[in-house]
Amino acid sequence: MRILITSVAKKKESKELSKKLVKKGLAACVSSFSAKSIYLWQEKLCDEKEQILLIKTDVKFKKVAKFIRKHHSYETPEILALKPKEVFKKYENWIKNQLKKAKNETNTN
Repeated sequence: MRILITSVAKKKESKELSKKLVKKGLAACVSSFSAKSIYLWQEKLCDEKEQILLIKTDVKFKKVAKFIRKHHSYETPEILALKPKEVFKKYENWIKNQLKKAKNETNTN
C-alpha cells in the first residue's frame, strides 16, 4: 500500500480527479482537504489556496502518476508517494480488495 499526494487549484478539479482515479481502479479512496501553499514559480512568490489529494492505492506509482499528469491542470504537478511503515491490516485489505474489484470490472467491460 502507498499514499500518493498531489495538489490542485480548485475543489471542482479535486473532485473530478478523485472520481476518475477511483473509477479507473487506480485508487481505492481519495481524501481531499484545503490548504494554503506558498512557493516560488517562475521567480514569482505565490500564495495560493489549493486542494490536497491523498490517494490510497497499491497500484504502481508510475501508472498512477502518468494518469495524474494526463488529467492535471498544472504544468508541473506535485506527485509524490509515501509508503506507510504500519497500516491497520483490515484497512490495507480493504484497499487491496477494492482495487481488485475495480480491475476485474475494467477487464470484463
